[in-house]
Amino acid sequence: MKTIITLLKTLLLSHFPSGSSINYHDGLLYLIGDDANELLVLDSNYNQVNAVKLFNYDGKRIPKAQKPDLETSVILNGTLLALGSGATKEREIAVTVSLPLNNSQPFKSSYSTFIKRLHQITEINIEGAAVIGNHVVLSNRGNEANPVNHFIITSTDFISQQETAPIRIISLKLPLPGFAGVSELCYAEKEDILFVILSSEATSNAYDDGAIGDSYFAWVNNISRKLNDKEISLDGIVNLSDVDAAFKGEKVEGVCISSITDNSWILHLVADDDKGASRLFQVNVGVKALLDSSR
Repeated sequence: MKTIITLLKTLLLSHFPSGSSINYHDGLLYLIGDDANELLVLDSNYNQVNAVKLFNYDGKRIPKAQKPDLETSVILNGTLLALGSGATKEREIAVTVSLPLNNSQPFKSSYSTFIKRLHQITEINIEGAAVIGNHVVLSNRGNEANPVNHFIITSTDFISQQETAPIRIISLKLPLPGFAGVSELCYAEKEDILFVILSSEATSNAYDDGAIGDSYFAWVNNISRKLNDKEISLDGIVNLSDVDAAFKGEKVEGVCISSITDNSWILHLVADDDKGASRLFQVNVGVKALLDSSR
C-alpha cells in the first residue's frame, strides 16, 4: 500500500502546556491548551509571533479542578471559537477571539444550555469541532466505561441559539480491536473529507487522565452526504506510531490543514503529554494514496 502520511518535522513546546487544538488562518497557527492561560500564535515554521491571555490563573498550568478544559477550537466567520469539554460545570465554557488579532480581547460565555440538551449521550466530553457548510460537527469522546464516540450535528449559530439550535447525534463505528476516543476533527472542503484524530487512553471517565496508548489518523469520505445517518463508519485509519517512532507515546489532540495541492495536504498536529508540554508535528498526507486506500 502506498504511504499515506509522511512526517516532515516535529517540535517540543516545553513552555506551552497541554496542547489540545490547533487551527490555521491567514498564514498563522492558533494553538489552544486545555489548561493553558494563553492562546499561542505561531507562524508556519513554529516560531511564536503572538500570545493572547485567555485566563489569569497563577502558574504555568490551570489547576485541574478549575481548568476550563478547552479541548477543541474552530474558525467560524472570522472568529476563533474554543469550547470547553463540558465534562464539569467549570468546563461548559465557550471563548471567542476575533481574527486577525490586532487588539482583540477574548469573550467568554457559558454554553451549558446547549450541553444540557445532549441528553442522548451518557457522559459529555466535547473534544472535536469542524465546520461543514452550514453545519458545525462536534465530537463527543467516549472512554473505556462508555466506549462510544458520537458526532453532534448542529448549526453554526449554536452558541447564540442554544435553546433552539438543531441537534442530531450520530454514533461513530470504529474498526479497532480496542477503544480509542475522538480527540479532534478537521474538514477538507474540496474533497468533502472529514479527518478524525483518535487516541487511546486508559481512563474510565471524562475527567481523569490515564496511561497514553496509540494515536490514529482517520477519515470519512463524502461526509456532507452522511450528516443525516444514524451511524457513520470510518473509510480509513492509520496508526501514527506506524508512520514514525516520534508518535509513540504521544496523545495527539489537534489537527489542521495549512496547504492543499492536487497531490497532497500539509497538516499540523498537536499532542499533549499530560506533563505540561506540547509537541507539534507537520505531516504530508497524499491525496491519491488516501483515496486509493479507501476503495
